[in-house]
Amino acid sequence: MTRTDESALIALSLEYADAVRARDEQRWAATWTEDAQWLLDDDRAVAGRDAIVAMWATSLAKYRTVVQMYLACTYDITSDAADDTAGDTASGRCELQELSVLADGSAKILAGHYADTYRRTADGWRFTSRRLVRYYHGPPDLSAGFPADGPTG
Repeated sequence: MTRTDESALIALSLEYADAVRARDEQRWAATWTEDAQWLLDDDRAVAGRDAIVAMWATSLAKYRTVVQMYLACTYDITSDAADDTAGDTASGRCELQELSVLADGSAKILAGHYADTYRRTADGWRFTSRRLVRYYHGPPDLSAGFPADGPTG
């Protein structure tokens, strides 16, 4: 079976999510390029795979359980023939819902999307950046409310 670029990008997102669920640092780290950027909000942006993995491990330690579910993803693969990297870079958007239980037993839901960029490497497609756009983050009863002006990005 051969994989299309789109199916390979879907597989990358699902690998990322499953590595989060499994708390598998090596698998999760392997989804990123060395020079990647991870932008979770204005106060939490980090560059470089090693720094990204360190921040992930620190963040994940606050949770008993985290499950990410990707609802829909779209991709745009670069096809400009004048570009030496034509076909080797892409951008995408993955809608997600995240269910989590913190160390203190409280539960949270996150709804949002990742705005992503990707690069084809010798090991396959990898994230070069992920920017989280939150629609909601709070208790499962949605009592935290949604932003009045809605999400951007």
